[in-house]
Amino acid sequence: MVIRVIALMKRRPDITLEDFKEHWGTRNAGILTSIQAVREKVVRYNQFHVLTPPSDVLASAGVTIAPYDGMAEMWVDKIDLLELFRRGVPKDEANFLPENWESMIALVGEDQPKYESAE
Repeated sequence: MVIRVIALMKRRPDITLEDFKEHWGTRNAGILTSIQAVREKVVRYNQFHVLTPPSDVLASAGVTIAPYDGMAEMWVDKIDLLELFRRGVPKDEANFLPENWESMIALVGEDQPKYESAE
């Protein structure tokens, strides 16, 4: 069974959303994907970057927008692999995330697809 880990993240309050997206999407992603254990054992890694204008449209329609700036998704075969990930990346995370991952919320589970387009 492949385990999916989702982490909702808020940026450090002293950096802009654009700076957060740039650093996380470029530098941090490069560091993470250069870790040998990640390259060997992570099935998939994805970043979801919040888009402000579409979020504003939904908010104007009365939809509550989650107060997060991005979401990381990682698919792994074993949850203990995450310790390897955590040892390799935290030094850079201080550049765009608050200390101690205090603003992060995580979910750990498995996908149960119910529909997929044939296209």
